[in-house]
Amino acid sequence: MKRGAWLLCALLATATGRADEVFAHPQSAQQLLSGLLAAPTDALRNAAVMRGRFIYRRYLTGIPQPLVSRGDFTFARELGIDWHTRQPFDSDFVLTAAGITQRDDGRVSAQLDAGDAPAVRIVARIFLALLSLDVGSLESTFALSGVQDGAQWQVGLTPTVPAIAGVFRDAILSGGAQVQRLQLRDANGDRSEIEFSELQYAPRVAERDRQAIAPASRP
Repeated sequence: MKRGAWLLCALLATATGRADEVFAHPQSAQQLLSGLLAAPTDALRNAAVMRGRFIYRRYLTGIPQPLVSRGDFTFARELGIDWHTRQPFDSDFVLTAAGITQRDDGRVSAQLDAGDAPAVRIVARIFLALLSLDVGSLESTFALSGVQDGAQWQVGLTPTVPAIAGVFRDAILSGGAQVQRLQLRDANGDRSEIEFSELQYAPRVAERDRQAIAPASRP
């Protein structure tokens, strides 16, 4: 094996090992909320809206470079999330408890109602709970774990429900005073990483948020 390839493999092995370490430290939701998640959940407690930017990386087995997209998002606790990709193309993805709507160039290009696809409701609940650090609701379908290194923390989630375990193997949420990164590892070996930045909180839902995060049934 060439030296460069060997170093790459070593780095990947080290990164995976560090990521897996969090799962060796099981904790209850109450332990997480009173311990390593105390500061970030306190910042979220009075926030009705969270806005920020994201970098999404999708690592596929057999492809050396990840697929990368960038954009911004608005998460309104009582409505859902508007996930707006700006690069490499413009696409608006709205996720609510009612369903999923995708808009390209301002027009609906895909729509899935939660009533017709119960899995959509599950995905929406999980993703919204992850962004709001609602580990209490996640505890019913995930085994929780957590580690802290100074001001940095990691929370691991392992599905305990077969239907969810068939979609992804585990998830790792990490950050400091705020959520910084979410990693999802699929059952087939692929993984996704979302890096959050420039997070801002608002105490009330503005009209622009209601316009952006529309019900899945909106035409």
